[in-house]
Amino acid sequence: MAKKKKKKVSKSELLIKKSLVQDYIKSEGDFRISKESFEVLSDRVKDLCDEALDRAEMNRRKTIQRQDF
Repeated sequence: MAKKKKKKVSKSELLIKKSLVQDYIKSEGDFRISKESFEVLSDRVKDLCDEALDRAEMNRRKTIQRQDF
């Protein structure tokens, strides 16, 4: 059986699910979120992941763990 190729995530691709974010924000009151905010939020998630990757690598691990965030 052939191995599946892993899809590389582009730098511009969102790492968040818009509908879940919108639902959460709306559940906190009568709030909405702008389209531009999703890009910023996704960038913050990417930054957090990059920091966690660095920390795991410094600890010679290939698995991101809770304490890496």
